[in-house]
Amino acid sequence: MAQLSIAPYSSLPTTSNCASIDVPEAAVPGETVTFEGSAVNGSTYAFAIDLSDDWSIFEAAQYQQNITVSYNGYETIGEESVTAIYWSDADDCALLSETVLSIQDAIVDVNFTVAPLAFTDNNFTVTVYVIGGTDTTVEIDPGDGSLSSCEVSSGLSVLTYDLVYENPGQFELIVSAYNEVTDISRSRMIDVYELTIFGNTTVLVPPGSGTWGVSVVTDQGPLEDVVCLWSMGINYQNITYTTDTELNSSVQHEVAFSYEEADVGMQTITANCSNAVFSQSLTMDVEVIWDNVTLGNLTCDSSTLWNHSIICQLTIDRFGTGACFEWDMGDNKSVVYYQDGYCAADVPATSPVYVQVR
Repeated sequence: MAQLSIAPYSSLPTTSNCASIDVPEAAVPGETVTFEGSAVNGSTYAFAIDLSDDWSIFEAAQYQQNITVSYNGYETIGEESVTAIYWSDADDCALLSETVLSIQDAIVDVNFTVAPLAFTDNNFTVTVYVIGGTDTTVEIDPGDGSLSSCEVSSGLSVLTYDLVYENPGQFELIVSAYNEVTDISRSRMIDVYELTIFGNTTVLVPPGSGTWGVSVVTDQGPLEDVVCLWSMGINYQNITYTTDTELNSSVQHEVAFSYEEADVGMQTITANCSNAVFSQSLTMDVEVIWDNVTLGNLTCDSSTLWNHSIICQLTIDRFGTGACFEWDMGDNKSVVYYQDGYCAADVPATSPVYVQVR
């Protein structure tokens, strides 16, 4: 039988050239905790553990460089101080370790509920459920570079987070719950949409007609069951239009509307679009223009031969935005129109424009 002889230390070792000690950082009540020590030199080895709960364990071995100590005495949550020493009979081969062992309940599960899509710049609510665990940290990673976290104690915890996505796209939302003994994560893909409003920025009265619409920004998937409530300006009540098809980057929701002379000035169009999950409010300004014509001089040939043309020329000081001209040549015949229909024309007010009838 081999005989083990250990000489007393003059001081406790703090470093070693050949020994190592592995003490876990955490454990679950009632479960076995394993401590390990090892050395690379020597022929006789000893591993001592002081568990600070009235238990100390000593293991000695010859020719066995790795020693494992198992203990299942921790029954309640808390923190325990653990002191361990590993020794071999080789020169300068001993190591002392002092650490704190955290005894925690394991997290049973974590999950969350969230809408499958969001709109940019809108509050986006995530509800997180954490079951079990002690001193649990909950983290929300929306996938856009931001991160939120909080601490919960134990039992059942229900947490609500309000997030805001600033840019459209598809993001992986990750919810994590962890403590010293458990780490659980759940994830889900979230589609974030952004709607844009488009249409005429100016309209001419008459006729005052324009077209406006709402579309999804480029490279986004379809958006279903969208209803838009339109407000066309200060003189009009809201109008509700329901889309018959999905909105995407190629399918748009459009409305047509006509302004009147009383609407001259700046009108603000608002489209409040929503579905069962989220909504977004869009606005744009439209300038309604009614601009009268300012006439200059009218000149005609003073004489002409029978059955020959007479030339009349009218100077226009300001053409306006809806000008239409009607000429009566004084011979009891039908009037002559310079431009028929609504007579709208885009001529700068400073242009030397003339209307001539032959």
